[in-house]
Amino acid sequence: MNRNELVEALFEEFDTNRDGVISRGEFVELVRCLFGEHGVATSREIFDEFDANHDNVISRDELVQLVIEHAI
Repeated sequence: MNRNELVEALFEEFDTNRDGVISRGEFVELVRCLFGEHGVATSREIFDEFDANHDNVISRDELVQLVIEHAI
């Protein structure tokens, strides 16, 4: 699976309300899945780091950056 396919799969799975962005609540679930329970405590810092435009949601482009930087 390439990076674009991974991002699309993550969005499909974790954008539970289908609004085209990952909210903070949805992001906590994504972090729990990817990093386990220990990652949830740092989800706020990760979210804030990758919410580049500070609109309080993670866009597909921002998720791509997260995937690249964390080598997911």
